[in-house]
Amino acid sequence: MRRTGRSTDFLAACNASDSRNKSLEEIRDKGAEVILALFRMLKNSLVHAIDNKAVQLTVKDSHTIIADFAATVGGYVSITYVDDTIFVCGQLLRASRSIYESAMEVGRLLRTCDASEVSFTGEVQEQDMLDFCQAFSIAVRDPQRRSHLLDAKLANVAVRAVEASLESKQEDESNLPAMEQVLRAYASALVVMRQFYDKMSKGKTVLPHRVKRIAQRLVALAAGDEGALLAMLPLANAHRDEAGRTVQTAILSVAVARRLTTNRTVLAQLAMAALMAEIGRVRIAGTTSTERYVQLAEDVDRAVPALTSALCISTGGVNVQNALRTVTTFEATWLERQAMLGAPYKRQMSPMIQSKILHVVRSLLEFLAPRDTSRPLSPIDALAAVSRAPNTDETVFRLLVQAVGVLPTGTVVEFETGEWGIVVGPSLNRGAVARPRIKLVTDRSGQVFAKPKEIDLGAPSQGRRFPRITSIIEPSRARFNVTSVLLDGAAA
Repeated sequence: MRRTGRSTDFLAACNASDSRNKSLEEIRDKGAEVILALFRMLKNSLVHAIDNKAVQLTVKDSHTIIADFAATVGGYVSITYVDDTIFVCGQLLRASRSIYESAMEVGRLLRTCDASEVSFTGEVQEQDMLDFCQAFSIAVRDPQRRSHLLDAKLANVAVRAVEASLESKQEDESNLPAMEQVLRAYASALVVMRQFYDKMSKGKTVLPHRVKRIAQRLVALAAGDEGALLAMLPLANAHRDEAGRTVQTAILSVAVARRLTTNRTVLAQLAMAALMAEIGRVRIAGTTSTERYVQLAEDVDRAVPALTSALCISTGGVNVQNALRTVTTFEATWLERQAMLGAPYKRQMSPMIQSKILHVVRSLLEFLAPRDTSRPLSPIDALAAVSRAPNTDETVFRLLVQAVGVLPTGTVVEFETGEWGIVVGPSLNRGAVARPRIKLVTDRSGQVFAKPKEIDLGAPSQGRRFPRITSIIEPSRARFNVTSVLLDGAAA
């Protein structure tokens, strides 16, 4: 972006058209309120002492605004400055000239402290924000202590300097087609999680902010176009490492949980638990687990649930959100080992619904993309295998079927007409779980259509009847590239 004295190019970009993504629009619409709250709070802390009544009242009002916004976007709020560009939760700030000028003033003040990003968790308290203001005022007022803000140990508030290259592409992506956004998010998530698990295998327990952003991003994408996210399911077989497994688990878990709630905080917490569920196993397996699947001995495997929960606490600290994440990963990894460890809590308590969702989703992926030498099952056979598992929760399994359909995304089918197609998602008619949306790929003679046509078997137009599905085709026998059809519509 070209710099100008009054940043007119940037202001023009702020008036861009609606992205048609509801979650992104909410962030953009309310981001200005968060910026103003931060502006008033920091300016007051420079004018008055921290114990001044004006500062106390401003912090109280700012806390209300930021905490409410955190609940809206998934429990984590970030304000990031990249040159003359401002991002709220990774999305370009959309605001009037006066608010933008106030926001730029905050950016200039942060730069005097060598900082370019401030973030708040959903658990932030008024006292945490007062501590933040105190550290900020010390760093700004005393040039000899300008690093005080970055070095301060703050609860539920993080201040850091970010690399411009990591943040500058966000706005361009928000205007891309849904499938392109999902592909970029998926690729980015794989890179981040592979780096995270590589460090975890070497004994490092620092949880990068980017892992939290992956969870939030997946929740936002699901709200915009869940079908595009579910189209990543066939890639599970290509990415069988811990990183690939956790990203796939997060996607499917969010899709299943959306049958119960659309609360972004709850969904983001579940996605985070899914992303963290392999940390115990990776720590035990060590660095060799990043190169190949390591089969743990039974006596060692017993320790995975306890170690997973311990590492969750060490990486996320003691707070309500991390406590929920810790319990979820502990219970889910225990349920996977129930035959070895016995029933959780000796049947005195039932695991949380989040844990059951995580367990069932991970079970499905284990059949779809086993990490050992077992033969991967087709989507429909994998669902059948999960349904027969002795500790599969029936209610959660029904939610899974509602999310992916009786014929999951990626299933290759043959019609009574001889045409072949691929399932691209559940029907828009939620009651038609056995009649999904299909892309017709080949005609009855096996010739590939130049442009596959999508039909919704569960929602035919009045007076129209679609042909029946007569058989399920093994993916290996498909006459076309299944993944290519799902991602870009071309049967390579």
